[in-house]
Parts: sequence; C-alpha cells; structure tokens
Amino acid sequence: MEQTPTVTPGRPRSFDEGRVLDAALELFWQQGYRGTSTRQLEVALGLSQSSLYNAFGSKHGLLAAALDRYEARLDAELLRPLEYSDQGLGAIDAFLDALAHWVTHDGRRGCMIINLMAEDGGASDAITQRTRAYRQRVRTALRGSLERAARLGETDEGSLDARAEMLFGLVLGLNIAARGGAARSEIDGLLAAAHHAVAGWQLAAG
Repeated sequence: MEQTPTVTPGRPRSFDEGRVLDAALELFWQQGYRGTSTRQLEVALGLSQSSLYNAFGSKHGLLAAALDRYEARLDAELLRPLEYSDQGLGAIDAFLDALAHWVTHDGRRGCMIINLMAEDGGASDAITQRTRAYRQRVRTALRGSLERAARLGETDEGSLDARAEMLFGLVLGLNIAARGGAARSEIDGLLAAAHHAVAGWQLAAG
C-alpha cells in the first residue's frame, strides 16, 4: 500500500488547482490509476514531480483529490437526484438515462470509480475502500427508490433486495460496456433492457 507522505508547508501554489485536478482526472479516467505514470502526469498537468508531490503528497494523494472533485459532480448529476427524488420507478428511469449519458458523453469510458474496481489492491487499499463505499451507496439509493415506489402503490413490496441487485448489475454492465468501447447501439440496447425491467414491475392501474 502506498504511503502518503506529509506535505510540507511552502510557498503558495502558483497553479490553478481546479485546472490541474481536472487534467489529472481525465488522465486517470482514461488510463486508470496504475496505468498512468508520474511522467505522464507531469506532461499533462504542466508541473514537475516535485511540485505535484509538494502540493498533493503523492500520486495517490493526487488521485484522492481528483476523486473528491469527480464525486462532487457525480453527486450533483446522478446520485442526489436519485436519493432525494419524490418519485419511485420514475426516479430509477431518470437515473438510468442520466447514467447512460454520463458514461458515454464527450468520449468518456464508463464511471471512473467503477473503473477503479479493476485496480482493487485488497481490503486495506484506499481505492478499494472508496469503490466499495460507492457501490454500497448506489445499491442503497436504488433500493430506496424501489421502497418509495412500493409506498406510492407503483409496485409490490416483494423482492426489493433482488430487484435492487439486478438494477445494480445493469449499472455495472452499462459501465463495463462503455469502458470496453461498445457502440452506442449496444449501450442503448442495455438501457432499453433496464427500462423494460423497471416497466415490468409497474402495477396495473386501478
């Protein structure tokens, strides 16, 4: 496990931290954490290794800061609308549409946090802990939406855990397909299957 050294106080940073973190985020997103070298970071960010380490402590510290920035966007665009919606099945449909856009828009290749699952370094690894926490949060949000749907009379109360797990599997599938460079038609097919499953849980009106 990489140890993060203590950052020593020094001169005020002479670079735009937001720009640097955005550039690091894009590199980690496209190439993965272990697939991104310090030299590549220096070139992409326009900073020397000493400047990077002085600012963020280590390559891992830079990843953690970039992930903080990433998760703030993920919260705003995907998770909070699902968690705090007044809708049930409609919230799930909206989440699935937003997710498909998130993992494919502007050349993206899946969700960065789920992509990092492939770099699992064991139970004590910081990346592992972060991806596990995210997966649990998505599961909880999906199940919460199903519970709302049941309370609203949209669906029955049976098999909520199984349905949440199935939806989570579809979330993983969308991400893996996007990461693997699947055609948009394939992504759309997976999305249509997910919407079809949700529609099948809708109780008949009346």
